[in-house]
Amino acid sequence: MPLLITLIATSLLMLPGCAGGPAVVSPGPAEGPPNIVLILADDLGIECLSMYGGSSHLTPNLDRLASQGMRFTHCFSNPYCSPSRAELLTGRYPYANGIKEVIYDLDRHQNLILETDEPSFARQLQAAGYTTAIAGKWQLSFLHQNNTINAFGFDQYQCWQIFDDAGNKTTRFHHPHFIRNGAVIHDEIAQRYGPEVNAAFLIDFIQNQAANNRPFLAYYTCLLPHFPWVPTPDSKDKRYVFPNATHKGDPRYFPDMVRYLDHNVGRLMLAIEKAGVADNTVVIFVADNGTQQGLTNVWGDGRVVHGGKGTMTDLGTRVPLILRWPGKVEPGTVSGDMVDFVDFLPTLCEIAAAPLPDQTIHGQSFLPQLLGEPHTPREWIHVQDKTQRHIRSGTHILTDNGQLRPVVGPAMRRGTTIQNLTREDVLSREVLQHVLDELGD
Repeated sequence: MPLLITLIATSLLMLPGCAGGPAVVSPGPAEGPPNIVLILADDLGIECLSMYGGSSHLTPNLDRLASQGMRFTHCFSNPYCSPSRAELLTGRYPYANGIKEVIYDLDRHQNLILETDEPSFARQLQAAGYTTAIAGKWQLSFLHQNNTINAFGFDQYQCWQIFDDAGNKTTRFHHPHFIRNGAVIHDEIAQRYGPEVNAAFLIDFIQNQAANNRPFLAYYTCLLPHFPWVPTPDSKDKRYVFPNATHKGDPRYFPDMVRYLDHNVGRLMLAIEKAGVADNTVVIFVADNGTQQGLTNVWGDGRVVHGGKGTMTDLGTRVPLILRWPGKVEPGTVSGDMVDFVDFLPTLCEIAAAPLPDQTIHGQSFLPQLLGEPHTPREWIHVQDKTQRHIRSGTHILTDNGQLRPVVGPAMRRGTTIQNLTREDVLSREVLQHVLDELGD
């Protein structure tokens, strides 16, 4: 078969309706379906973590998680949080699920919500008998107007309500303003740190489900280490006074927030162990997009790396992904296979032996990689920011306006447009253009 036809045929396996991967089966151990703890960090590129070559932060709990499971080196999100969160939840790209930009401005985004007829991995796991909970950040609707959390399959929740009932911007770290299972909580947690409150909520949830021998999904959508950068309970300097709800704080506290994120990961891991369910619990750590622009971290051979959040580059979209599953995933393993955020829904469904949704999804399960089984690796990923889109392979990026760029070096910076095309460039353009055309608008 000619090379081009072979490449196109392989790529077609990943188009809508051709997600690929084996049929949904139960890989769980004899004691029942595995519990799932999914941890989603907020604004954390791979350059921040030591297991990816970073040297600016100490993250002993994440290091331990990586040593006990599999680390993926090429997981890709979108450049901003709402599109990434919607894509991860639904298994569908932003152009299809409708969330192409961040939901944050009450005037501009009044009617921008993730519609409840979109798929949800939580809803699918509910159908398989799981009890589900989410804590942290939602940002797929304004919770004081359109609280859609239950409708997307979460039995329990505690999330930051970005605006109060009067439309005033609220805070998430100190003096947090949360909504818990329909009731606004503010005064009772006013002296507590928001991320600590959310971790405690999920720890209680985990303990209760384990005590009753019920399979559970705990989705920790961390508020950390997103700005405003302010002291954590573990910071040495606690004199900082946060001036208002829109201020970005002081970047010198960013390392403290990364450490506290790691601290909460450790708390959740300890809770699983104390509940006696660690051997039957899948723990997943991932981030929604790259590090905030303006922040710098040391990476690799001492290179200073600038955060790329909001950019259609690897710095904006290449994120950490670590997964531990005792007895199933070989400890200390690394996969260079590409993972796209649309792949989480089919992977979680396959892990939990849950049905796939009736709607078209764009992902393919990466469970075979986790189990060390034969598989067909994904050959491209899709990234979108508003109307900008591109398809990225291991070697090339093709934008929706026809620009072909090389993936440069470690793919940590933007490549220039290719002017003099080689035969490999021509073949890559044709394959990636075919994928983009087939995906549609």
